[in-house]
Amino acid sequence: MVSCERQEVELLEKMIPIGIESYKKMVDEDYYYVDKTLLIKEIVDSGTQVNLFTRPRRFGKTLAMSMLRTFFEDERDEQGNKIDNRRYFDGKNIAACGEKYLSQQGKYPVISLTLKEAGKPSYEQAYDAMKDLITDEFRRHRYVLEREVLYEEERQEFQAILRKSANENDYARALFFWRTA
Repeated sequence: MVSCERQEVELLEKMIPIGIESYKKMVDEDYYYVDKTLLIKEIVDSGTQVNLFTRPRRFGKTLAMSMLRTFFEDERDEQGNKIDNRRYFDGKNIAACGEKYLSQQGKYPVISLTLKEAGKPSYEQAYDAMKDLITDEFRRHRYVLEREVLYEEERQEFQAILRKSANENDYARALFFWRTA
């Protein structure tokens, strides 16, 4: 007969990811995960350029966004080397959907913003927080500057955001910038 303590340990071999918002962390640390990777298929099949995800609080939006980012993003390390995230989708539902979907993996500069950090007591503080978030996203994708896809004016706007010397209009248009990159 097995004691209650032993049964409890066996049941908790995998942890329930309460408060975990990182898809990579869930896979790396072997948390329980309800496979929602078919959302990738839905997005590819929809053909839309922009997607808005609205759900109630605590409904998994941030985790879903993290999963999508891990799949679609052309992610780079600090030296600019491409990071291969394919292992995060081995054995997941999307892996069985075919090359049409898997060929989209790791191809795009994904901009992922959450407004959680922008909840500040004043407009100025919220604006500064959003500038920081946008700057961080531009930094993650600074490899775009090395590509031959930007006009000189776009390159200057990109660099101004990296230096945090851009004006309000530049930050307001910053997300539209990525349609060309």
